[in-house]
Amino acid sequence: MAGIITAAEMANAVGIDPETFREALRDSDFPWHNPPDDWTVEIDSRQHEATRTVLLIVLLKRKAQGKYD
Repeated sequence: MAGIITAAEMANAVGIDPETFREALRDSDFPWHNPPDDWTVEIDSRQHEATRTVLLIVLLKRKAQGKYD
């Protein structure tokens, strides 16, 4: 059985502010997330893949702005 991971854990693992990541997730408007539920996903699920993609976009934007090396 796969574990569960939170948005905060994912963000902290790569040095991103968790609130910045959660804001990007909210902006993505995923149909499977029901506010105000926590941003938790099963590891290796489609939802996990979707949240990782959003996290990558946040990282790439920071790098493009020169805020993340």
